[in-house]
Amino acid sequence: MMNRPRKVTSRQVASLAGVSQTTVSFVLNNVESAGISEETRQRVMEAARTLNYVPVTAAQALVRGRSSTIALVLARPHRQIFIDEFLPKILTGISEVTQQHGFRVMVELVGAEQLSAVYSGLLRSKEAAGVITTMGATNPTELQSILDCAAAGLPLVALNYLHPEVYSVEVDRLAGVKAIVEHLIALGHRRIACIPYADSRSNPYLAKRLDIYRATLAAAGIAIDDALIHPGDYDPETGYRAALTLLDQQPRPTAIFAMNDVMAFGALRAIRERGGRVPEDVAVVGFDDVRLAAFSDPPLTTINEPDIEQGRRAAEMLLTLIHGAVPEMRHVALATQLIVRQSCGASS
Repeated sequence: MMNRPRKVTSRQVASLAGVSQTTVSFVLNNVESAGISEETRQRVMEAARTLNYVPVTAAQALVRGRSSTIALVLARPHRQIFIDEFLPKILTGISEVTQQHGFRVMVELVGAEQLSAVYSGLLRSKEAAGVITTMGATNPTELQSILDCAAAGLPLVALNYLHPEVYSVEVDRLAGVKAIVEHLIALGHRRIACIPYADSRSNPYLAKRLDIYRATLAAAGIAIDDALIHPGDYDPETGYRAALTLLDQQPRPTAIFAMNDVMAFGALRAIRERGGRVPEDVAVVGFDDVRLAAFSDPPLTTINEPDIEQGRRAAEMLLTLIHGAVPEMRHVALATQLIVRQSCGASS
């Protein structure tokens, strides 16, 4: 049986650097209050590199006096999280920051029956040093749980605006909806169909996006035709079926706005199957600017969301709270960007 190589210990690092194990621990855990000189710090770091020493996460947490884990709580995770690029992009942004500071990310999928208790559980167990949450609902019980935990000292940042007292970093998607509908109106479209999310009626935030679509049309003097609104369920299959229903309207819509890109992909297929051309017969626009949007046929006009930047800014805000400091801003709203490609009929 092959012997496994022995793991390098902090005692060996201390011996090579000529310092105590305590000094090694202070240096590798960035304990600034220990008063370690720069010369000693560099000697310890060089010894650790020479021996290829990997610190034990649990030991680091003990030295810090807190967990080395950040919890990303996906509150009532809907299908979009597992279909488009939101979660990978958010995690990319969060990880870019947390890895630099020795933290790991724990993802928690929390259903409705657990949501009110999960935050207090993380507070009591101290399993996570802080929490980033995707909660977007306005259930008073759930919101009160967050407020109570934040007041009790749990560092917490939301990816949607929840309450004046809850730190947040959000993307201004409502402005994005307004921008893309105005873009279609400026191109001369008056029969602009919409494929919203199927749960827009039950989710107040998603309902606001549909309200913005309606309000933008009304502001341009365009009558609202509910026959031109047919929901999808986040994926290309339901976008395809919704578009088929919309194309049955007489007269047909001249443009279709899908609330995400993957539903727009389904709409592109539906139009081709009905003998239509994009954008000559029907313009199509999406929302999110997923990587495949630039490679669809034709390339998709859409709204770019800075999801990676949102994850990065949320992690920076959370680490500021974890270290006992006050972030410069309590609420940050990141702007979206209209990305014009061929599917809308405008030159980019």
